[in-house]
Amino acid sequence: MSTQPIDLDELIPEHSSLGFLISDTKRLTGKVFAEYLTDYPLTLAQARTLLSVARYQGMRQVELAEHLDIQPITLARMIDQLADIGYVERRADPKDRRAFQLFLLPAAAPTIKFFADKSREFQQRALAGLTEAQSEILFAGLNQVRTNIYQMLSATDSTPE
Repeated sequence: MSTQPIDLDELIPEHSSLGFLISDTKRLTGKVFAEYLTDYPLTLAQARTLLSVARYQGMRQVELAEHLDIQPITLARMIDQLADIGYVERRADPKDRRAFQLFLLPAAAPTIKFFADKSREFQQRALAGLTEAQSEILFAGLNQVRTNIYQMLSATDSTPE
């Protein structure tokens, strides 16, 4: 009995696999941003955490860990590091004194500006070759895909076991 190797490109071509493209784009984006940080005193993980705190000010620590898809203890260490630098502070959640909300401190502003500038540069370079209309369609499409995936997860979470 002869077995022929499976041609994965025939089954799921990389150029038309949404999961592969999103995953590979995320991986490559991380590499570019790691390069941006070579002369900056933060790791990529710290930068990602800082930007998430900036975007979701007041979010509880446990919720942010879930959002970042990391363990709460890992986030706690990251927040400790950012707090030591003077970029982030924990405040007791007024609704639950056992929980902490996360807030950006003014000392983080120059770092946030650095990332905003780098993000604009990255986006401009990443979208090179696309027309404005193509870029708008890309963002509209990706936002719809994200919404669809959230709905898929919500349906899974509410399905009885």
